[in-house]
Amino acid sequence: MAQHSGSRQEQILKLLLSRAAGMSIDELATELDISRNAVKQHLVGLEKDQLVREAALNSTGGRPSRNYTLTEQGRNRLPKQYPWFCNLLLSELKTELGETALRQMLWRMGVSLARSLAPQFSGKDPAQKQSALLELMQSLGYHAEMEADQAQPTIKAVNCVYHDLAQQHPELCEFDRALIATLLDKPIEQTACMALQDCACKFKICNSGT
Repeated sequence: MAQHSGSRQEQILKLLLSRAAGMSIDELATELDISRNAVKQHLVGLEKDQLVREAALNSTGGRPSRNYTLTEQGRNRLPKQYPWFCNLLLSELKTELGETALRQMLWRMGVSLARSLAPQFSGKDPAQKQSALLELMQSLGYHAEMEADQAQPTIKAVNCVYHDLAQQHPELCEFDRALIATLLDKPIEQTACMALQDCACKFKICNSGT
């Protein structure tokens, strides 16, 4: 029987993770020690969130039953431990390449991503590019906005999407600066950084001749 820890839906996701072929409603009900109707209700919610899907019919000699399996989104919903590996990777790169080369590499990565997104900014005037950039940053989780009270346009982001990593590897900010500068086709000056204990990350948009 499954332990009664976490939500029922979390328990279902964990059970399905261990069964590549999926599980039927009856099998889930047995493992969770709850009714079939309760399992159905949880599966409806999980399907609505696109975390599980119906799989092949499960024929065991009796009445065929439908199996349920995890979607990719469902697999990604379960805990992952990326930060420690990213920290290990960045530490190794810094040791192998040196700080300057690591910064240059992260800058190139930001430029490369910006170039792949360039069609979304093509033909836009500076104000439209800034608006498109804010939408992009919001979609990436930065919670960004323009600071209207600044002498020069300044982007303020109150959520650093890799805050813990940036505290240990401030070189990561090169990626953000390169991405913003390339998409706006303007020089960028970072005037505040959450990794340095500021309340937000701020990027001042400079004039090309500045």
